[in-house]
Amino acid sequence: MNTEESTDDFARDVGAAVRRRRRELGMTGKELARLMDVSASFITQLEKGQSSISLPRLYRLAEVLGTTPNGLLPVSSASIMVTRAGTGQEMRAAQREDAQRPRLLTRGGPGLSLKAHRYLIDPSDPPQDWFRHDGEDFVFVVNGRIRVEFDRSGPIELGPGDALNHDGTIAHRWHLVGDETAEVLIVNNFEH
Repeated sequence: MNTEESTDDFARDVGAAVRRRRRELGMTGKELARLMDVSASFITQLEKGQSSISLPRLYRLAEVLGTTPNGLLPVSSASIMVTRAGTGQEMRAAQREDAQRPRLLTRGGPGLSLKAHRYLIDPSDPPQDWFRHDGEDFVFVVNGRIRVEFDRSGPIELGPGDALNHDGTIAHRWHLVGDETAEVLIVNNFEH
């Protein structure tokens, strides 16, 4: 299966999960669009698998639908999953086309609360948007340096081998420090 087919399958599966959950709640597409502050046509395209979704919007969508982000991701039937180097589903880290595209390294699906992404943060990447979500984050810097900022708190600089664990409900974002690409592993644990 090529990357384009994999992306199409992913968008279709996420859209189906959103439609299923929305209907379980007895919510119309227009109601969901209003709560998400997006157009009704975006919800229609998303549910048909004709639109991709960024990580912040996935988190917000899960919150509005009373589930976890993993609850909206395709279900893996395997209890064991291997993600080879350079593979893993890509998702935009923000709504912009020029946003970073981390790779999902873990299984998705209902009842699974652990989610890991591998980020490559490049000097040409735009600044990251502020982000918050339920659960907690674990950040591990493999290479390079980043500065993590928190709402109403001082920044923390991390280098190779440094780790950070924090409550995801605190608004946060990160920036590259220097001109060397940073490789960062971010693991989220969502509360149910």
